[in-house]
Amino acid sequence: MILALFAALQGGSALCQDLAFTSRKYVQSPVVITSVEPSKEYGFDSVALFNDGQSAISAVHFRITFRAGGEDEIADERRVAVNLDPRESKRLTIGMAQIEGLKQQAKSRNQAAVLVIITIESVEFRDGGEWKQTERNGGVHYDPVKAAEPK
Repeated sequence: MILALFAALQGGSALCQDLAFTSRKYVQSPVVITSVEPSKEYGFDSVALFNDGQSAISAVHFRITFRAGGEDEIADERRVAVNLDPRESKRLTIGMAQIEGLKQQAKSRNQAAVLVIITIESVEFRDGGEWKQTERNGGVHYDPVKAAEPK
């Protein structure tokens, strides 16, 4: 009886996916995500942004990356309008990274643990200019997963 109960519990835990949520900043980005707030539905329900640049911002393009088994996949992208002056901070409700959908995605790939990463891919300025990240294909960024791996 105890063995049957233990086996049933083990089988149930194999179906539960662990999702870890984090943010990544590109070094040259004029906007910094200073904090993220999850909710029951979203891994990134809201984000606090800080305009570290010299120009006023009118929109930010966010990307959610689903990292499982060493492979990255874009899970969501969204452009969000925001008025953010230089050196100003603001919290935005973005409702990204739907938790149930990500769990289903992990389950379909037979992954017990998944890292979900939010990045700022581009920034639109009020003067019509734009910043786009260029680091993914040749720049250097800090990867907390690789940094934690033993050498």
